[in-house]
Amino acid sequence: MGNMLKAMSMMLISVVGIGVVALAISMEPPRDSIDCEEQICTTGTIAQVVDGDTVKFLSDDGEEIRIRLALINAAERSEPGGEEAKTFAESQCSAGSESVFILDRGQKPSFDREVGLVFCSETSLNELLLDNDHAELDPRFCGRSEFGGLDWALKYGCE
Repeated sequence: MGNMLKAMSMMLISVVGIGVVALAISMEPPRDSIDCEEQICTTGTIAQVVDGDTVKFLSDDGEEIRIRLALINAAERSEPGGEEAKTFAESQCSAGSESVFILDRGQKPSFDREVGLVFCSETSLNELLLDNDHAELDPRFCGRSEFGGLDWALKYGCE
């Protein structure tokens, strides 16, 4: 009887252990960072902040890329809040700032602009504009953007 109880206890412990491992594997960790080994990242500098959601980027290879910031929408410069959004973006990513552009492979170019994230520091300009009320999340693109599952995108309304 003692050996049978011991064997059943070991089986129960094994099943629980396997269940815990399976649960850990199935849970996706929070996505709050980007790995350039898995993304299309381009290093360079900011050439110009056009408005609150568009920048001109100069890659280290000398290519100028117009970038529409993924998942956000800022007011146009002629609209209320538009100049403030541009000024804020310039304060975070001024012309000449070293930066990284990460292409959003889920989005098609928009008005001759590539779509993606721009980092001028540890945080994306996209996220900073949202955090500081200079842009809104555009939920139309959450399902298409490969960045729709990032913590900040979820926080502002992507599902």
